[in-house]
Amino acid sequence: MRFQLLGPMRIQSGVTPLRIAAPKQRTLLAMLLAHAGRPVPLSSLVAEVWDERPPSSAVANLRTYLMRLRHLLSPDGHPEEERLVTADGGYLLRVEPAEFDLARFEAASVRARRFCEQGGLEAAHDEFAAALALWRGTPIEDVPLGPALREVAAHLTERYLNTVEEFTEVQFALGRHAAAAERLRALTVRHPLREGLRGRLMVALYRCGDVAGALDAFRTARQALTDELDVEPGPELRRLHQAILRREPDVAPPGASVLGRRPRPQPRQLPREPAVFTGRSAELSLAGQVLGRDDPPLRTTGPATPPPWDAGGGSRVLALHGPAGAGKSALALRAAHLAAGHYPDGHLYSDLQGCAPGLAPLRPEEVLGRFLRALGVPPGDVPAGQAEAAAVYQSMLADRRVLVFLDNAADAAQVAPLLPAGGGCAAVVTSRPMLSTLDAAHVSVGMLGPAESVRMLALLTGEARVAAEPAAAADIALLCDHQPLAVRIAAARLAGRPDWSLARFAERLRDRGRRLDELQTAGLSVRSSFEASLAALRECPDQDVALRAFRLFGAADLPEIGLARAAELLGVAAEEAEAALDELMKARLLELIDADRFRMHELLRIFAGELAAR
Repeated sequence: MRFQLLGPMRIQSGVTPLRIAAPKQRTLLAMLLAHAGRPVPLSSLVAEVWDERPPSSAVANLRTYLMRLRHLLSPDGHPEEERLVTADGGYLLRVEPAEFDLARFEAASVRARRFCEQGGLEAAHDEFAAALALWRGTPIEDVPLGPALREVAAHLTERYLNTVEEFTEVQFALGRHAAAAERLRALTVRHPLREGLRGRLMVALYRCGDVAGALDAFRTARQALTDELDVEPGPELRRLHQAILRREPDVAPPGASVLGRRPRPQPRQLPREPAVFTGRSAELSLAGQVLGRDDPPLRTTGPATPPPWDAGGGSRVLALHGPAGAGKSALALRAAHLAAGHYPDGHLYSDLQGCAPGLAPLRPEEVLGRFLRALGVPPGDVPAGQAEAAAVYQSMLADRRVLVFLDNAADAAQVAPLLPAGGGCAAVVTSRPMLSTLDAAHVSVGMLGPAESVRMLALLTGEARVAAEPAAAADIALLCDHQPLAVRIAAARLAGRPDWSLARFAERLRDRGRRLDELQTAGLSVRSSFEASLAALRECPDQDVALRAFRLFGAADLPEIGLARAAELLGVAAEEAEAALDELMKARLLELIDADRFRMHELLRIFAGELAAR
């Protein structure tokens, strides 16, 4: 199939154009296509189709439109190849980058800019020409636009004009001034207030020997600006006018040139990939879909390569959340390394210290400063204020393919200023609480399965050692609650004591009074990871009741509890008990089993029992 937004919207199956005449269906399809490969919430589709004035029947009507589009876009009898699918409370349109004119435009533009940086002007010229040839007019010009699509159209037009200006620089460097002037004449008529185009037209005409034409182009520009905006041309355009009047031999257009740029820094800050990693196949598959890995599972939800386009959709964000010790950072790091090749312009990393014992969470402006310096901003030029630093950061990432890894976040407010807005970028975020207000693919990371935790123990301790005592290895994994951190610590203890049998160490772990003492080694401690979660709990509004509930579960050694029983034991109303249990869940000290039942893992109950005993 072929999908086109760069001009009138066109959809083609093979050689056959697909006719979609109903205006609302065209708006709906354009909205899905502008976010190709990403779910669009139902509420966003309703707001777009009815321009934020939906009737009471809007949702029902929308589902009818979607059903018709699904039938039109998908081959009969092949549900696995459906283009339009339900995903994450919304709808997603599957589009491969090679099928989409916007994706092809962005890919060719990126290649052209890289050739410019490397001095390959002829190759850059050909790539820019190929990119601009995909444009057939104003983007989505024949579709009724709602608020989001109006922004998309304006954004795409700006990207087109920026690319034209960059292409013109290459044409000038190759001496093709007449060809540049021909394109610029038409564009200045359509965009009379854009001084960058006016200046380039003046330069092209002047270098062709048409001095009168260049001066007339300035007079026309000045007339348009004074008539429409009641302003004079800017200082750069005026300086160019004076240079032409003086017949200076070397005149240049206003603005920075795409040529002669120094190669931009490409930071590679990802920590080393975990040497031992087991399980998590489902989570890695989803991470691949979000970050753009090149493997078969991608075909089920989106494009097989990370599209640099994502018009209106912004960057791809993967947010992993889960309890202490669940291995979120290891999983995120594994996913980041697998996807790193799709982000050639750099990989940024920061431990945000959101749950680091004894350390305050990093402020966003501090992280922005580090990232800007890594991206090439001189230290003295890094803005001190968060808002200005964030603006520079987003500008620097706008046309780059960068992966940002934000580990150990405290909350969404700490993360939001650090997420790249550019559609070619992606971010991986880890946190204990779910950062539900982030526009991201949220993945809950729990404990390992029994087989996976024994496998991790074998890889870290020695496969022959585990194979010699399989029952004891399974006991150790169980006594570690199948928690990746605890299993790693147990393996480190065993590796340091090759004289111990696995059975002997399992006996040491069976003593609940000393189990957390056994599960600590240099730099790693299960107890410390729990203490960090508890410190976050002490800042919640219902901290007194929540802390008492946590200690109570430890004292009573209750693996599961219902809401009514918890309220009874706490001696408070059900509403107050529910609020306290909610806080425990946010701190990942408790898990929800179903509507009114909760579970606490054994290692946490042991820790809570220690607090209760104190």
